[in-house]
Amino acid sequence: MQNTSQTEVSTVIDFYQLAAQSGIPVVSLPLPEAGSLSLQDGCKGVIGIDNSRTLTYGEEQARIGHELGHCLYGGFYTRTMPYDLAERHEIRADRWYILRAIPRNVLFDLLHQGYDAWEIAEQLNTTEDYIRRAYYYYKDNQ
Repeated sequence: MQNTSQTEVSTVIDFYQLAAQSGIPVVSLPLPEAGSLSLQDGCKGVIGIDNSRTLTYGEEQARIGHELGHCLYGGFYTRTMPYDLAERHEIRADRWYILRAIPRNVLFDLLHQGYDAWEIAEQLNTTEDYIRRAYYYYKDNQ
């Protein structure tokens, strides 16, 4: 494949760094079922990331980015909240992450250059699943 341009490479965000700059601690602890979570702590939050298995850097970035979405837009929910409201918060956190980690123009430029989802995921430090979610999000929200 062709090399990506400098502008595309500069769009990659380090979500660990963004969390630190936002005053949101990222704590490593065993979360084998959830993989990650965010909890409200005052007006911001705290992020927990699973350390019971090895995650790729892209998986870590995707998990932290998604949880930052909850923390920075204030989308926390409880287990007693109705499912549809909890799901709405999850969708908003995904959208927050996608808009920052996978810019529309970069995604479609890379697709037009012939890159596969896994190659784009590696270049943008995310997961194939999020590349696909981003594609459908942008396709449905032109």
